[in-house]
Amino acid sequence: MPAKEGDMEISLQNKNIFPSDVQELLRSFFSVGFFNESVLIGSWVMPLYKEAFGISYVLRTMDIDFAVQLALSDGTEKVDLEKVITDLGYIPVVMRSGIRRFTRENFTIEFIAHRKGGRDDQVVSIKQWNITASLLPFVDLLISFPFTADFGNFKMRAPLPEAFFIHKLVTAQRRRDESKKDKDLDQCAAIALKIDPNRLDSVMSSLKLSKKTQKALRVSCKAIDFPPQQLGLK
Repeated sequence: MPAKEGDMEISLQNKNIFPSDVQELLRSFFSVGFFNESVLIGSWVMPLYKEAFGISYVLRTMDIDFAVQLALSDGTEKVDLEKVITDLGYIPVVMRSGIRRFTRENFTIEFIAHRKGGRDDQVVSIKQWNITASLLPFVDLLISFPFTADFGNFKMRAPLPEAFFIHKLVTAQRRRDESKKDKDLDQCAAIALKIDPNRLDSVMSSLKLSKKTQKALRVSCKAIDFPPQQLGLK
């Protein structure tokens, strides 16, 4: 999998940062070209950040989340990703919302896609991959600023820490569950210690922020004692 234009590619010294089950899943996704269009998101990026960027955080989840493109490239090969997942022993579970998750022992796999403003859909079917994805705001930010991690026998993509940082600062203030909000802010606080100012500026300059989003950023910055001026906010 070649790095996309503008991607940073990092060859990992420690190839075993993930449990074998998770590594097997990522390698299987790589083998069908999934990471050409998609990225690992959620808390499982944190072990990757520790190895690649020196960001320390104690992982406290077994949910494995991926951000996927709604409009896939013309050359993207059609793949039955559900079969890839179930062949690894995961069981599909259809939620009341219509989203299809996959579970195996303590692991749960879910896919997320970007929801544009004003769109009411909660779930979308991505036929090219034979999966469903929950629609959430600001997911395009995670896909637009990726880096590639080289594990030797496979490669995968994840958001740059600065993109994940901004995403979590915003979404933390949209959480109804206080424990999830606290986890978002804990991850932001860990990333803030290793922020790259140039990459942060690139992420922020790509955004057109509403007053509501700017307020969310300021509130989250205050919660983790991060100067909002570093985001270009007054």
